[in-house]
Amino acid sequence: MLVSPQISATTYASVASENTLAALASAASISGLYGMVETAYSGITARFQRIDLAAIARPQQVGEPQTTASIKPDMPAKPAASKDAVFGSVTIPFKRLAAVKRFAPSLAEMESGAAINCNAKGCTNAAQVIKAALGQASQASIRDKLNTVNAAVNHAIRYRKDIETYKVADYWATPSETLARQQGDCEDFAILKMAALKAEGVDMKDMSIVVLFDQKRHFYHAVLSVAVNGNYFILDNMRDQVLTDNRLPDYQPLYSITSGKGYLHGLRAGNKQVASAMPLEKVAPGEGVPY
Repeated sequence: MLVSPQISATTYASVASENTLAALASAASISGLYGMVETAYSGITARFQRIDLAAIARPQQVGEPQTTASIKPDMPAKPAASKDAVFGSVTIPFKRLAAVKRFAPSLAEMESGAAINCNAKGCTNAAQVIKAALGQASQASIRDKLNTVNAAVNHAIRYRKDIETYKVADYWATPSETLARQQGDCEDFAILKMAALKAEGVDMKDMSIVVLFDQKRHFYHAVLSVAVNGNYFILDNMRDQVLTDNRLPDYQPLYSITSGKGYLHGLRAGNKQVASAMPLEKVAPGEGVPY
């Protein structure tokens, strides 16, 4: 059974008034969080009303990630034209996203080119399946690459919760760790798919690990989003078919990581951009409950 996440008032201390904090603290579920944005609007909009969507969506330089839940958005220097992020959300760069640190070893593997490499003697069956799939898709279109990688990883890796594999509530395995163990949870699938696509020449700036709440199934989840010609394609261990984000209306994004930088996701209220937040350090994608 899903344990309803509690909304930490300190999470919102830097962006909300005392009245808004009281309303936020009373929320007891993800659906409550999104449904109460109108209540929070008066306290939050004053802070974000000058933020232009496209400007905040651009990657910005961020410092070393720290584990904290306070929000300090980087304000854009110049406004630009609006553009929605994945799942129709808006994004704000977030320097202190703890997941960025968890993702760092995987990013280092990808940048070194070691993520998918293994010799014939040292390759697990999963690694051999994925390498063979990449060989078949090497000259394919980007759309076919996405389909091939998504299906190959989904079938080569067994789903296992982190607590079963690593004996901790949340662990972001590197691609080589996932291939060696031939199992992982949803963010491990997403990270391995990112590594495979990078090996096939897909630009890292076009790929994001997105952590979200599945409103239909009522659990936390992680997917890989790939931007192609203005569309966001979702590679998901829940299905072999690669769908665009607008075909997955039950997915509510919480945060994402692109090129090693963290972003909070929120929703649009009228002509303003309003960011939603929660105690993100307690979200364990794939586990179904906060820990």
